[in-house]
Amino acid sequence: MTELVKDWLQMDVQLPISSTNFEEGFCNGFLFGELFKKFRQLPANESFVDHHTLEAKLGNFQKLQPILKSLGVKSSTKRVQEIMAGKRGAALRLLYQVKMALENVQPPTDFTKPRTTEKPELVKSIRLPRD
Repeated sequence: MTELVKDWLQMDVQLPISSTNFEEGFCNGFLFGELFKKFRQLPANESFVDHHTLEAKLGNFQKLQPILKSLGVKSSTKRVQEIMAGKRGAALRLLYQVKMALENVQPPTDFTKPRTTEKPELVKSIRLPRD
């Protein structure tokens, strides 16, 4: 699971994570915010603070709670406290759930673009050509 999540974050998501200080990188919630921005789960103007003060951590995780809830990811107070404390494996477990949830999410609808009235062409049946 560890390598799966780390490879996903580095290769697919392209988040600047450190393999040596992995837990420390996610303990303030800033990288979670960047992750959700890349997947368009947060407004682009939503800002997260990249500081390790208690106020910054609490503020960041308060902003993350509605997104986690909407994705169906369980994030108890205990789990968030473990992540903020940098407990080994805590952020990784949450990131694995987030990865699985994001793979099932459709991109949000962009309501600024006009809707097309054209209906997609449906294929009724496919059959092999005759000799």
